[in-house]
Amino acid sequence: MRRLLLAMTAGAGLALSPAQVRPAAAAVALSVDKVVGKVSGWSIGVSKAMNGCIAAASYQDGTTVWIGFDGEKDEAFLAFTNPRWRSIEDERSYGIAMLTGRGRWKGRFTGLDRSTEKGLFQSGLKKSFVLDLARAGGLDVIFEGKSIARLSMAGSADAIGAMAECHQAVLEAKSSPETPRSGGAPKRNGESSGSGFFVSEAGHVLTNHHVVAGCAEIDVGRAGVPSVRARLVAADEQNDLAVLSTPLEAPVVPALSLRPRVGESVYAYGFPLSSLLATTGNFTVGNITASAGLRDDSRMLQISTPVQPGNSGGPLIDQYGTVVGVVTGKLNAMKVALANNDIPQNVNFAIKAMIALNFLDANGIPPAAGTRSATPLDAAGVADQAKLFTVHVVCR
Repeated sequence: MRRLLLAMTAGAGLALSPAQVRPAAAAVALSVDKVVGKVSGWSIGVSKAMNGCIAAASYQDGTTVWIGFDGEKDEAFLAFTNPRWRSIEDERSYGIAMLTGRGRWKGRFTGLDRSTEKGLFQSGLKKSFVLDLARAGGLDVIFEGKSIARLSMAGSADAIGAMAECHQAVLEAKSSPETPRSGGAPKRNGESSGSGFFVSEAGHVLTNHHVVAGCAEIDVGRAGVPSVRARLVAADEQNDLAVLSTPLEAPVVPALSLRPRVGESVYAYGFPLSSLLATTGNFTVGNITASAGLRDDSRMLQISTPVQPGNSGGPLIDQYGTVVGVVTGKLNAMKVALANNDIPQNVNFAIKAMIALNFLDANGIPPAAGTRSATPLDAAGVADQAKLFTVHVVCR
């Protein structure tokens, strides 16, 4: 199947090339062989026909939105179905437009018949197209000049992330379903990224070993500040820690808290999914849910604070603005779901600050006394502090 290219023209919106997939194949592509769970109201399932996974959400008007990635071709497809769309003819090409607050998209979709419902299908799309729709928030589908569906896309970005994890889990099905998955962003064009934070006034940055392992070059930068070249000073593969030397001036060096408590609120700040989410950093809120990791690993904290690929190496912060841990990864939820038919929610992990402190001290980098608020901060106050000491780490 020929790749369908998307082209952006000033003022014209995003145009899709004519659909090339046969409707019969389209109907098969919308089949789900195994439902593994739900994320933000979207169902995630495995589709053998698409060599991967599908995300689907149904709305009160009967419309279902289907989004999927072809596991072999690194392409995406998008479909809309509804049992009331009786006028749509199988195999016929239709022009539709999609309106969002971000712009207008138009293109050709192919009609399909799923016996109980009719629909419109387009395949061979660039993944960036569906990611852009997910960021839009809402979608108005215009068919033959009339609006046939007004849909909230709330949760679709989370669903696409879960679907991508599902794909990876399918590819790694031979691995143990309990293996924690790295929170580092995957390599793209030979580049990957993660997060880190200042641990000394001399500009030393702490991050995860897996974020910088095998890098020919490492760049570090704060939000709004140009990146600079960093040098790897020390690494501990077993505890997944590394420290970098940078010429950056540390505006704030956080204190390390050695007494994390189960149940207390904790916050993560970092640069997850930098190709999709805000490059200025992202802040999430959760709790410490256990004082040990998988199989009672005493080096780890289990947290409910949401993290994504790219959060690795970033700080886990308490309400006083002190660092209680180093975010290191998350349970591979999709592997567990494929094995148990249920998606674990927010089972994530951080290396305890005590382990980080011992690592720094052993390598001759005792951290500064650090900044600690005398009184508890609200979430916005913690975020303001975290922005000052958290950095984006890019590996090339």
